[in-house]
This record gives sequence, C-alpha cells and structure tokens, in this order.
Amino acid sequence: MPKTYKVIQWATGVVGSAALRSVVRHPKLELVGLKVYNDDKKGRDAGDIVGIDRTGGIATQDVDEIMAQEADCVLYCPMPWSLEEICRLLETGKHVVTPCPYWFPFVQNPDTAAAINEACRRGGVNFHASGCNPGGIAERFPLTFTGWCNRIDRITMTECGDCSTYSSEGVMRELMNLGKTPEQAERSPIKAMLAKSWNEPIDMIAEGLGSEVVSYEAKHDYILAAEPIETAVGIIEEGTIALNHYRHIGRTREGTEIVQEQIWYVDDIQQNRLQSKMDLPRESGWRIKLEGDVNLDIDIDFPPELNQDQRVAQGLSTTAFHVVNSVPLVCEAPDPGLKTFLDLPMITGCMGTHSTKR
Repeated sequence: MPKTYKVIQWATGVVGSAALRSVVRHPKLELVGLKVYNDDKKGRDAGDIVGIDRTGGIATQDVDEIMAQEADCVLYCPMPWSLEEICRLLETGKHVVTPCPYWFPFVQNPDTAAAINEACRRGGVNFHASGCNPGGIAERFPLTFTGWCNRIDRITMTECGDCSTYSSEGVMRELMNLGKTPEQAERSPIKAMLAKSWNEPIDMIAEGLGSEVVSYEAKHDYILAAEPIETAVGIIEEGTIALNHYRHIGRTREGTEIVQEQIWYVDDIQQNRLQSKMDLPRESGWRIKLEGDVNLDIDIDFPPELNQDQRVAQGLSTTAFHVVNSVPLVCEAPDPGLKTFLDLPMITGCMGTHSTKR
C-alpha cells in the first residue's frame, strides 16, 4: 500500500483555504490538524471553515498544540510568516512546505538558510518553498525551457494583472503598494525585503544554469488613480498608486540578464481611470520570454471565458495546489535540509496511487 502522509494546515486565508481543500482531495494526504487565527474559526471543523464536507479536523489557535501534534508535514501559509515558527516546526520532526519566502535564500539570506538547514538537521526533516510566483513561474518554468536553448542572452518573467478582486488586504496594500502614496511606497520597509525575495528566483535560475549573479538592479515606478477605484479591499483613492510596476534584474558572470517583472493594477486594460497609461504586454497572466540563439515567448493564462473573479481564484489556487502536490516529494527527499526545485523530482498533480513497474 502507498504511504499516506499526515498533514497539518497552518492558516486559512485565501491560499491556505485552497490548500486545505486540496489536502482533503489528495489521495496520498490526510488532514490531521488545523491552525487558525480568527476567534470565530476556533473549535470548528476544518470542512465547515472552507465549505466542504466535515473532515473531523478541529481548528485550534494554540501554537504549542500544533507543535506537539503528530504529523509528517505542515503546510505553513500565514501572512506575515515567522522564521522562528518555521524552525520550531522543523525541530519537532515535521517537514514544512510553504508558499512564503525562502525559495532559494542561500545568496540573499545566508543566515536564514543556515538557520533553516540547522533546524532541518535537528528534526531530521526537509523544508521547501513552492507556489506560483515565485515558486514556479519565476524560476522552475523558465529553467525548464532553457533546455531548448544553447546561448541565452536574457530571461524575462512578467506577471501582469488587474487585482481589483484580490481580497488579501496585506498583499494588495503592502506588497503591491496599491492605495499608497508615492511617498509611502518609497519609505516602505517592505521594499528592501521584496528586492531580496525577487532576487531569490533570479539566483536560482543562475544556479540552474551553472552560473552566478554578479550584479543586481531594482526599478520601481507606478501610475496614480485619477479617480476613486473600488476594489475587494476597499477604495483606492484618487492620487494614490493604482498601477505598481517592479523590475528586478540580475546579470550573471557570463552576461545573461535575468529579469523578474510585476505589473499590478486596479483597472481594466484600457486604464481610463488612471492618470496616465502603460503599454501592458497582456491583460493578465504570465509571460516567460527567452532571448538568445533560440527566442521563445511562452504565455500562461486562464481561459478567456472566465470572469475576473474566477481568474483570480484560479491563480491563487495554483499557488496552493503546487504547494500541496510537493508534499510527498519533500517528505521522501533524502538528506535533511532546505530543498529547492533544483533538489526535487518534477512536481505533478496526483489523481491516484497507481505506479507502473519498470
């Protein structure tokens, strides 16, 4: 019989809720615990919280209770996250998989990488950060397509989309700067943290190419709202940021340029409610562009018949599902430590437990 892995879900925000539903459906996983933050979720069945059949898993707010609970893996999905919590979980002998940072922290955050590796060693377990972007589109997918190339001059990953219906206020207003004044955005302490976070996938791509980054550059610009704009997290006021544009660039020793670009906005593609317009590469979704002796444009998008709410929901689900699908591979990976995509086999969806003898 194939092994079933016992999983604790930590946090039930937008991504955490999608992850919880995915754990319940996954044929190799069993939900055994749930950590929540809101008082109204405490003591409730996990299924009731996310609108599925009852699971028997009862939500708790007690961190020590989660630490003491027997499980193979914790899906750690809070915002903000805590390195101390991550290390405590690892030291209790539980693998940790997360959509939070530390995808490839060895260059940007060597002390963090060392702390995670030491906690993994103490617990005899692994840590893996996965997701969508970063966590897939930013590094795993571009690296996959470099296998079709020989000389690579530039790799660009662009995320672009209307975020009006995105319901995470912390992400919208803090990470994306939407609704902030230009002065607030420039003073934000998150700016430096974001640069390190986006440089992590740049470093991972360089490592996957057998190279290293020798210089980094960050560019940040934005467009202000010309009128109040209603969103899922409230009004974006006139004169505040309604389109936020980040570019983080790394250049390798061999001269390859690796670009991570994000264009987040709260209007339709016509941008009629903004003070000026940007030439957007697409309405929403992702584009991976490789330039060299082979030139490739790879567009990743959802079907056009989906409305904006459905597109946002599916986009967030990709983060959760990628995290959940990695659990068996992370639990089975040898040599306890921090595992990146460069250390794991290909992560796929899982519909059953059949395995052909070969």
